[in-house]
Amino acid sequence: MRCIVFLTILCTFSAFAQSEILPYTLEKIPLKVERFVGIDNYGDLYYIKNRTLFKQTKTETFQFKDFQLGTVGSVDLLNPLKITVFFPDYQTAVILDNKLNEVNRISFAMEPPFLNIKNATTANDNRLWTFNEDNQQLELYNYREKTNQQLSRPLAETYNTHKSNFNFCYLLTDKNLRLFNIYGSLLSSMSAEGIQKMSLSNDKVMALRNNSLVLLSENLSKEESIKMPDLPVKDLYLSDEFLYIYDGEMIHKMKLTQTKK
Repeated sequence: MRCIVFLTILCTFSAFAQSEILPYTLEKIPLKVERFVGIDNYGDLYYIKNRTLFKQTKTETFQFKDFQLGTVGSVDLLNPLKITVFFPDYQTAVILDNKLNEVNRISFAMEPPFLNIKNATTANDNRLWTFNEDNQQLELYNYREKTNQQLSRPLAETYNTHKSNFNFCYLLTDKNLRLFNIYGSLLSSMSAEGIQKMSLSNDKVMALRNNSLVLLSENLSKEESIKMPDLPVKDLYLSDEFLYIYDGEMIHKMKLTQTKK
C-alpha cells in the first residue's frame, strides 16, 4: 500500500516537474523607444523616450517629463490611476494620475525622516514599498503621514530591484529573491542566480534567467519553463495571462497556455 502511495506521489510530481508554458503570439506592435514600460489593465501603452514617460491610448497620448529629476528609474503601473515613477538621481518619487498629471511628489532625501532610497513602488493606503540604502532594509513609507516602517532585517547583499503589489513585495538581490508581505514577514526565498529581469502580475513572477524565461508562482515554490521563440528580450511585462516582450523594435503580445511534455 505504501509503495502504491509513493508511486502515485512520484508520478504526480514528475508530471508537475515536466509542465511548461507555451506562449503564442497574438499581435506585434511596432515601437522604437528607449524603454518599454508596460500595458495597463485598460490596454494603454507606456514607454520612455527622450527621458519622457509616455502613455498612449487608442485616441490620445499623454506625457510626463521633469529633466531636473534626471533619469527615470522605475515606473509602477499597479494602479493606473496612481502611477508611481521613481527618479533615483534625486531620491524622488512622483505620483501621477491617469493623464500623467502630477498628484504628489515625495523627495525622500529632502524631507523628514530624510531617507536614502534606492527604489519606490506602489503599496496600499498611500504607502510605497521602498528599499533604504543606508540600512539595507525593505521599508514602507506613508507619503500622506510622512511616516516610515522598517520591514526586513538588514541584508548583507547587493540590492538589484523589487516588484510589488498592494500587499506583497518581491525583493531581488544578487543572491536571493525574497517574498515579503505587508507586515514584514518573510514568506519565502529562492536563489537569484542568473535572474536578469522580472515582472510581477498578481502572485506570479515572470523572470528572465540566464536568457531563458521562467514563471514563478505559489510563493516562489512553483517554477514553470517558458518555451520561447528565438527572440531578444530587451524589456518584459506580465499582465494576467498575457506576456509582452519588447525586442527593441516590436512589442510581442503573447498569451500563455500550459502544456505537458
